[in-house]
Amino acid sequence: MSVEISDSDKLLIEELRSKISSELKLVPAYDNDLSLLRWLVGWERKVDVIVPKASEALKTVHCMGLDKMDLSNFDAIRDFCDNISKPACYMPITLVGKDKEENVVSLQTMGRLDGHGLLHSTMVSDMNTEKKTGKQHYITVIMDLEGIGLDYIDVIKAISGMLPKLQELYPEVLRKVFIIRAPGFIHLIWSVFSIFLAKRTKERIEFCGSDWKEKLKEVIDESILYEHWGGTKPSDSTYGDIRMGGKIPKELYYDASKDPFASSKDLKKINVPARSAVFVPILVSGENKNRKLQWWWKCDSDVEFGVRLAPTGESKKAEEDSDVLIWPKWWIQTYFVPETRTISIPASGLYKLVFDNSFGKFWSKTVTYQYVITEG
Repeated sequence: MSVEISDSDKLLIEELRSKISSELKLVPAYDNDLSLLRWLVGWERKVDVIVPKASEALKTVHCMGLDKMDLSNFDAIRDFCDNISKPACYMPITLVGKDKEENVVSLQTMGRLDGHGLLHSTMVSDMNTEKKTGKQHYITVIMDLEGIGLDYIDVIKAISGMLPKLQELYPEVLRKVFIIRAPGFIHLIWSVFSIFLAKRTKERIEFCGSDWKEKLKEVIDESILYEHWGGTKPSDSTYGDIRMGGKIPKELYYDASKDPFASSKDLKKINVPARSAVFVPILVSGENKNRKLQWWWKCDSDVEFGVRLAPTGESKKAEEDSDVLIWPKWWIQTYFVPETRTISIPASGLYKLVFDNSFGKFWSKTVTYQYVITEG
């Protein structure tokens, strides 16, 4: 998609580039005018506001290796999503083609999502399957909520909690979101969570009425949609090859009796007071390219979690400007499935498992955790 960049925006792009030059060296694919223009447009061209957000986002992309993934076509994206976990194969999301402006069209039949099964089988941090390719792709989303009920509220809460972070990682990627066949209670939920989104993002989300088929035809050619969504694409079945979710088998549910961490004698607890963040210190010495860190934790409520490194080996605060971002901080629920992951930590220093309850106004949170270091 071609974009005309004005002279004034070119000056702002150069100003932004100079202020995040070290972060752009981590992710060279983002060091182009169109990527930086997305940040400017997404945050109303306020460079001072953009700099900390862009800096954190680029560090996140780098430490998670998102810029090195091959997501150059629909099949590669589908395979990536399916390989996140077996329950991820039941996510009712399909890339169906491109709209009239060459934006990728994602059809999400979220009303068919097995919300109960998903929450009981998948880590919340694995629900983020939208990964940026470093190329100038934009997305048009059709979110079909036919069949969604009040029992989906926990899933909606979990996904909505990620929206601010995703918005910062991928500014201006969304071209339009059409929400169709939405029941009334969804509007109430939207009024609560939408306050965390940028104005331009909210403006691109439209709750469609009974004329939703005509709305879709304005931007999406009928030939790429099946009749069930107002299109003319031929198929022997109602939904064609669209992924419609389905019940997640009980054998894929998280089972604490099969999790050695859940019954480990080495489990510890840490209290995270309201309006504050704490960290678990892990001091390692010497360089070792084979060294791994595995964490496991579960909380009685939602909390933000990330991993940072104090290269000097000393730190008194959960987050300091001199820290190196090792794993990005995400808002996570672990009501049903604990959070566990293994990452490489070759450098020496003080690693910090950060638990952040800054958004909590009154109640403290209790985290049960364990970590394991292997030298390889």
